Amino acid sequence: MNAGPTKKKGKKGNKDDSSVAKPPSKNTAVFVSHLPKDATIDEIAERFGKFGVIMEDDSGEPKIKMYADDNGNFIGDALVVYFMEASVILAIRLLDEAELRLGDPTTIMRVKKGEFNHKQGAEGEAPRRVVDKRKATQRIVKLKNKVGDWDFEDGFGPTEEVEEKPVIVESRVVVLKYMFTLQELQEDPSLLLDLKEDVREEAETVGDVTNVVLYDEEPDGIITVKFRDPISAKACILKMNGRWFSGRKIEASYFAGGQKFRKSGGHGAEASGDA
Repeated sequence: MNAGPTKKKGKKGNKDDSSVAKPPSKNTAVFVSHLPKDATIDEIAERFGKFGVIMEDDSGEPKIKMYADDNGNFIGDALVVYFMEASVILAIRLLDEAELRLGDPTTIMRVKKGEFNHKQGAEGEAPRRVVDKRKATQRIVKLKNKVGDWDFEDGFGPTEEVEEKPVIVESRVVVLKYMFTLQELQEDPSLLLDLKEDVREEAETVGDVTNVVLYDEEPDGIITVKFRDPISAKACILKMNGRWFSGRKIEASYFAGGQKFRKSGGHGAEASGDA
């Protein structure tokens, strides 16, 4: 009979787990300050949820910590924990110095990468809690499903109906529609250069731009913007889609590949959206 647990054979050394280097933990939190004192978790979750899936606690509530003073009054600071690191970049680029409540300049926030020592002070590190692995696994699966439902084309959250269409997540090129009319270009030829310059300037607020092309023979007023990385392209879509410009509502989407947009000059009558 065995006197105790058997040892696994075929491995040398049986190194202690503590000696194995652990990969650095991902930081998926943003620290938000200058929030209005009457802000609620629901409105914070709604505003920040447009830029990614927010983590949930065991009860299914969004993982948002609102800091209070000794009397329990909210002090205007909060920590929002996302499911994916890319959401942190988007939130910082698009929500830092933006309004919590659109149209209310008194609700302008500051947003930066979160650090879990924020507001710990004398309390120190929180004690480790026992994790229910089954519940944790179910929660992760639920969040991954939410990410899968995310509509990367319009950039505004999960779609209500599942559509059979390709999703271009890694594209670095954004297509902007209804930026001009052909009549406007005919009446003012200088508009072409001015508009390209204005679009580049606006796009560079969310990332590095490598190229801007205006297709002056497209009746839908097409301009494409190519970024150095796909996260910047995503940020551009979130910022530009649905905005009004010269009385027209802009549509911003990823370049789907294979699209041909017409412009004068160049190497022919047609040019790729990735030009």
